[in-house]
Amino acid sequence: MAQAGHSSNKNHFQLDRISFFTDGVFAIAITLLVIEFKVPDIEHATDALLWISLKHMAWKLLGFVISFCIVGYYWSVHHRIFGYVERYTTRLLWLNLSFLFSVVLLPFTSGLLGEYASETELHLPYAVYVINICLTAFMNILLWFYLSNPTLDLLTHKISKQRIKLGFYFSLVVPVIFLVSLGLIFLSPIIGRLVPLLIPVVLKYGLNGLIARASANEKPMVDAH
Repeated sequence: MAQAGHSSNKNHFQLDRISFFTDGVFAIAITLLVIEFKVPDIEHATDALLWISLKHMAWKLLGFVISFCIVGYYWSVHHRIFGYVERYTTRLLWLNLSFLFSVVLLPFTSGLLGEYASETELHLPYAVYVINICLTAFMNILLWFYLSNPTLDLLTHKISKQRIKLGFYFSLVVPVIFLVSLGLIFLSPIIGRLVPLLIPVVLKYGLNGLIARASANEKPMVDAH
């Protein structure tokens, strides 16, 4: 289907619609994550029985926290990138929708993982969840490469090759760490499921050298992540 020929004064309005729609999808997805939590229903409850029930929910709570942070992280990435978008194409619309498809799957895969969170001998729920994370990261990478393509001229200014590579490396951190954690759960389910807690540390400190090199070779550019 050919792209509609909107007038130039409507272009920013159309971009705002894309951003608002995306924000709405993220807001719903991040809210649905908490639906898996149910208040413990204990007949003749005591503090001891309630504490036992809450302990059984510990892995589910950890999964919720991680999923909340993952959805929040990808929303912040999308927010920063689209803050520099000046033009759009039909292909960009479909790439954005494909990215959102992977995001709206996260409440389901997170819920599947949470439902069997205490049964650490099961590997399939975690594998399905990791596949979803990798799909989201892959779609984020496609979106980033498309938007940063200098021949398309979709952003307010061209982005250096160093900055494009940096955005790619940042996008790889989350799926790579989850794939490592998936491999580790076959050896130690507990340690494997704790590995994603390293993601903020790696994002904060692990790529400082690449950030410095990218910044040294360009004027102030898009902070993709």
